[in-house]
Amino acid sequence: MNYLFSIFLAIIGGFLAYKIGIPLPWMLGPLFFTGFFCALKVEIKIPKKPLPIVRALLGCVIGTNFTNEIFININQIGKSLFLLPIFVIMMILCTYFILKKIMNYDKKTSLIGSMPGGLNEMVLLVSEIGGNERIVTLLNTTRIIMVVTIVSILTHLFTEDLTNKTSEILYFSHLDELFFIFIISIIGFFTGKILSIPGYSIIGPMLLSSFLHAFGFINVTPNILLIIFIQIYLGSNLGLYFKGIKLQEFLGPVKAGFLSTLISFIPLCLFLYFLNFFGYDLLSLILSYAPGGQAEMCILTLSIGGDIVFVSIHHVFRVFFVIILASLFKKYLLKS
Repeated sequence: MNYLFSIFLAIIGGFLAYKIGIPLPWMLGPLFFTGFFCALKVEIKIPKKPLPIVRALLGCVIGTNFTNEIFININQIGKSLFLLPIFVIMMILCTYFILKKIMNYDKKTSLIGSMPGGLNEMVLLVSEIGGNERIVTLLNTTRIIMVVTIVSILTHLFTEDLTNKTSEILYFSHLDELFFIFIISIIGFFTGKILSIPGYSIIGPMLLSSFLHAFGFINVTPNILLIIFIQIYLGSNLGLYFKGIKLQEFLGPVKAGFLSTLISFIPLCLFLYFLNFFGYDLLSLILSYAPGGQAEMCILTLSIGGDIVFVSIHHVFRVFFVIILASLFKKYLLKS
């Protein structure tokens, strides 16, 4: 019963946000609605087990946007990808300063908490090296929520109607197309898991789907209801991070996440200004370089009809780079 009530609340939150005209309503509505009721200590239960499958479905949906045109535009993407690691390192340094010097967190928690990698991967890593899991979870959750909210507002300035754009770019697909999306998602998920690909739940299906679509083996159009379902589920799951947190436990990490996210926008603005001279679309750059969650930024891009290929490639590259960087730091931190 609690599951049904919680899902109903999430849907109501999305619907109200849609009616009010909030950017990215089907994600931000459930996020804030679920988070609000969790903060009031209302028992909210959103099933966690489907999360990897939902992320796999999103990865597959992203991959459907890859066509053979990617081979033509790969040189243009290259310049921006080359500068991305430099931006990530600058962001890590700025964030580490806030966490270590101002918030006085220990070295391990500060370093891993400053890395804009996947939430699950960073929490797992900090638990392995003996850092504070709760702080890193809240830091990353705060960063994702802030970035998604800020970028949603920014993209609203670039687009005429963010709330209705999804229905224009995504169509109702047939049952056989939904079946193909589900099968590709499952195969990509388990292939990525077997190959130990970082962020395999979303990257595995995305790579498989993009390969099949780019080389013309398949051509599937995502279903609008599927996209809305993914947004509601991911948004309500983010809201659950407010569950069972005492105020004194909550304020410190959230303040740290707020400050570190704001400070990370300094190198972001510098890189956006520089890359703008190369003729890149500013909106695509914001969506690609914003240090939000990979799934959340890709959903936002899909919702406004942005260049999902450009954006998703950047976020996959960022996740891989951060995972490699984190593994190097892990050896150093374990020794220390």
